[in-house]
Amino acid sequence: MQMMVSREKDGLMLSQFLAQEAANVPLWAVREAIKKRDVRINGARIAADVRVHAGQEIRVFWPKSVIAAQEKERVLPPPEIIYEDERVLIINKPQGIASQNEDHPLQGDTALTRVHAYLSSKGEQTESLHLCHRLDVQTGGLLFFAKDDEAFASALEAFSGRTFRKFYTCRVKGCPAQHEAVMHAYLRKDAQISRVSVTDYPARGAMEITTAYRVLKQEEHAVLEVELITGRTHQIRAHLAHIGHPILGDDKYGDRMLNRHLGLRRQQLWATRLLVQANGALSYLNGRSFSIPCPL
Repeated sequence: MQMMVSREKDGLMLSQFLAQEAANVPLWAVREAIKKRDVRINGARIAADVRVHAGQEIRVFWPKSVIAAQEKERVLPPPEIIYEDERVLIINKPQGIASQNEDHPLQGDTALTRVHAYLSSKGEQTESLHLCHRLDVQTGGLLFFAKDDEAFASALEAFSGRTFRKFYTCRVKGCPAQHEAVMHAYLRKDAQISRVSVTDYPARGAMEITTAYRVLKQEEHAVLEVELITGRTHQIRAHLAHIGHPILGDDKYGDRMLNRHLGLRRQQLWATRLLVQANGALSYLNGRSFSIPCPL
């Protein structure tokens, strides 16, 4: 189970936070998860009842008996479908849920489990259902699913070859001096703390990244359209923060004090447009553009 600590929950003891956020989980399971180091805060295992802070990402591995009981009782909300045919499905993932449970893909309330439940309810086979890419928990927007292995292989080739073009809309602190730019930098990931760092020069363990943007609304806090050219962990959030324009609502890489002043609880970032160019099983979608309105 994944969750984010909101501003209102800042300072709570971990046990209190879990009891509130997972109200259907018995207290003995909360205590056992903490005792057995089955709770991670920003990727680090926790073995004590510590205080949590706004912006932290909490992941809990509940006992199997609790998971089984939850799965039996859970009725998942249907996904918001943007496009569907016999081979693919594109949804609008809401902010606040994971793309999938990394450890147990068909458990919990995630984009993948919602799609799986939706297709099952229609009597469709789900053995070959694949999530083709991911969005951060607090990033909403377009997610692409393949319903069969051939479509999945075609989608993976397109995403890795960058012929599927992904565009995001966000609001940032301030306004970039350049109206549009293609930015190059280097990103290094620290899995222990679930965080990345960006530099303008090569560093040991760093990967090259490319991010393009253009200003849509030139205001005190500008609205940008961003194209993710390389797809690295937290790339957009970290790269924009690196140039001094972090995404509003993002406490991890952004300005927490400003976010609190503006009353923003979630990062202002959505995957709003997808341009398709693919070979093989998905070539029939070539030239198609899928988009959603941005709630900004």
